Amino acid sequence: MALSRLLAVAAACFVLATPPVMADEVQEINQQFRSGNLSAALTRANAYLAKNPKDAQTRFLKGLILADQGKTNDAITVFKGLTEDYPELPEPYNNLAVLYASQNKYAEAKNALEMAIRTHPSYATAHENLGDIYAKMASIAYDKALALDSKNTAAQTKLALIQDLIGAQPGKPATSKAIPGVAKPANKPAIVDPAPVVKPSSAKPVAAHKEVETAITRWAQAWSSRNVDAYFAAYASNFSADGLTRTEWEAQRRARITAPATIDVKISNLKIERQGDSATATFSQAYRSDRHQSTVNKTLTLALQNGQWRIIGESAH
Repeated sequence: MALSRLLAVAAACFVLATPPVMADEVQEINQQFRSGNLSAALTRANAYLAKNPKDAQTRFLKGLILADQGKTNDAITVFKGLTEDYPELPEPYNNLAVLYASQNKYAEAKNALEMAIRTHPSYATAHENLGDIYAKMASIAYDKALALDSKNTAAQTKLALIQDLIGAQPGKPATSKAIPGVAKPANKPAIVDPAPVVKPSSAKPVAAHKEVETAITRWAQAWSSRNVDAYFAAYASNFSADGLTRTEWEAQRRARITAPATIDVKISNLKIERQGDSATATFSQAYRSDRHQSTVNKTLTLALQNGQWRIIGESAH
């Protein structure tokens, strides 16, 4: 089981002992959340909770929205409140573990998962996630052992085994029950538009392409410098990949960017096609870290949002 599975676990919806049909208002908030209209969804959720402060389903939904907006600490506050008011439910604990893990707070993540299992011993996702946390904590311990004694062959072997384990497969969302009356957010494929046909224009294509190239260069530089915030800023808020939510994807990428001691990303053979406020870039990407190296052909789809070119789709082939 890969650690990335834990770090990419979806903030699971849960079942409450409430009537099977939710209020139309809550359903509409959920629809806005699923469509990526996070700001509007949060505004409506806050308005609804102002009148119904104990509504657990809307509080849970608010936590999902905040997490997708990257407001991790605020989301943690929401889910902690749910664990206090509904200690019998395991899913809020699981979500706390996901968020803590995204901040490299593995001890807190472990405690949250242990509480999830205590409330629901047959909660398979929590058991699997706890195993992944143990694997990550073991990796950290072996790293420290090698820092103190670089000739410790036993620690080297164990660390290699653990790294293979936690990097063996990509993260994927955990299956979970859905809130009554609210559909579980569907997995969406990466948004990779076909290369647009560039039509003759009186605009300055060289300058326009340069702006896109600059955005891609900054993205690669942020990745190489392991600057997670700058890396995430290169992506649009509606970016999705491999069926993951924004929160899942960010947690997965944060783990993979911060784990290596060094990263170097080089781009070559860059080709850009632009039409209006969208562009497609294809290039060869050479990735090298102290743990892994690879060369792949990559396609990025970008959109001009608020004057900035941001990535809305990404694929390697």
